[in-house]
Amino acid sequence: MGAVLANLLLTDMAAAEVGPHTVIDVSQSVLRVYNARDAAALRELLAPPLQAKYSLEELRMTLSRCHGLTHEIDRFSLPSWGSRRYGFFGVYAENSVLEMVLEIDEGEKIIHWMITDDVTARDQQCSLSVKP
Repeated sequence: MGAVLANLLLTDMAAAEVGPHTVIDVSQSVLRVYNARDAAALRELLAPPLQAKYSLEELRMTLSRCHGLTHEIDRFSLPSWGSRRYGFFGVYAENSVLEMVLEIDEGEKIIHWMITDDVTARDQQCSLSVKP
């Protein structure tokens, strides 16, 4: 009986864990909606706290500011550092190479996203986050 219960708990924990390639898959979804400038589709990628924080109009404005920094993006690299729930990516844009930080929750939804040319800068023009 104890072994069955332990197996069920392990199965539930494994089901709740994000897969090894999920953050990469989410990054590819971000790339598609980013280049399409599709604020509604971007909103669908966000975790509920971000959906509540940002209106569709604010997401459109964020995408516009981001495109001012990047123009079109050709591709994202594989994460240079991270884990199953976050990653640091190279961003290969039309005019430059930038960095992207992407963090997802256990539901595979974005809780933090930023494209930048300076990860240490206090203000970021291309960022969505539940953090203040």
